[in-house]
Amino acid sequence: MPFNSLFEHIHQLPSVPAVVTELIASLDNDRISVHRVSATIHKDPNLSLKLLRSANSVRYGVGRNVATIDDALLLLGFDRVRTLVIASGMVGMLKDVPGLDRKAFWRESFMVANLSRTIVRHSQLGDLAPETAFTCGILHHVGSALMHIADPETMRRIDALVAQGAPRAELEANQFGYTFSEVGAELGRRWRFPETICNALTYQDKPLDAVPFSPYAAAVHLAIGLYHNIASGRREEHALGEMPREVRRPLALDLLALYEDILQLVRSDDELGVFLD
Repeated sequence: MPFNSLFEHIHQLPSVPAVVTELIASLDNDRISVHRVSATIHKDPNLSLKLLRSANSVRYGVGRNVATIDDALLLLGFDRVRTLVIASGMVGMLKDVPGLDRKAFWRESFMVANLSRTIVRHSQLGDLAPETAFTCGILHHVGSALMHIADPETMRRIDALVAQGAPRAELEANQFGYTFSEVGAELGRRWRFPETICNALTYQDKPLDAVPFSPYAAAVHLAIGLYHNIASGRREEHALGEMPREVRRPLALDLLALYEDILQLVRSDDELGVFLD
């Protein structure tokens, strides 16, 4: 199916909630205020309730009742609240995609998001935002949803082979002439997401091709590799040792602190239940 023809099916995807679009756009705005974010979240009562439910969960519990959005902003922090709402909105949007295993899709997305955030947090490059990395990770696989809608049978066959270890990008490029990365980046542009995020989605499979270098694409690339190595049974320590040096080196990572945090992350409880209805 030609790339442009694929997007004739975009109307079959639910719309991204306006609040999510606004919050994602705000990731590029260093001057946005806490009050502006609070006002934005208040516009969507459903997402506001999901935020409070998340904030009061065991995973994010802060030792006291979180009764309002302002409480959540104070206790969890501005950046964490923003990405919790973004994640909740995207999970709620992609509910019923034919042939897409929703639970597996979001389990991978959240782990890649958390790994991406941790990687960027330990980069010694300046001006990087861990929550932007988290958002890139949450969105990294969104292109697959449209591909499942447009050609569910081919995607079902690809999914079955990928589950046995086959390379998804190679199979998709062979069958379609493009991959979920390119589709996700184009969806992001149509949804008016910041170019920083769209660029990361474009180059997540080939981060060294991005000019200028995209640290977020590199972080997502490393996170995807870690996730798949660990999911396939590799010990966490071995998976960390197999992160490609040529991709991690430009990030100037503090490897000791990074390894310690990632081992703690991958051995912690699954947070998916906080978000799935």
